[in-house]
Amino acid sequence: MKYYHKYKEALEAHGYVVDEHGFVWDSMGNQSAGEDNYGNVQSKDPNVTHICQTAQAEMDKPKPAPKKVAKKVVKDEPSITG
Repeated sequence: MKYYHKYKEALEAHGYVVDEHGFVWDSMGNQSAGEDNYGNVQSKDPNVTHICQTAQAEMDKPKPAPKKVAKKVVKDEPSITG
C-alpha cells in the first residue's frame, strides 16, 4: 500500500485525488504529493501535509474500551434429599 492511500478519504474530502500509484493531485490537475518507487514521500503542498497530519491524529486516538457486562450469579437450587 502506498503512503497516501491511508489518507485517501481525508484528502478526497478536501478536493484532492489519490491515484493507484500513490500520487496526489489537486482540483486543477497539478501534482501535489507523491511517492517514488523506493518509498520516498514528497509533498509540494503544505495543505496536503496538514490534512495527513490531522487524519493521522484521528487514527491515533484511543478507541473506547468495551463496556463490561455484569455477570449474573445463579445460585444452585437446594437439593431435595429424602
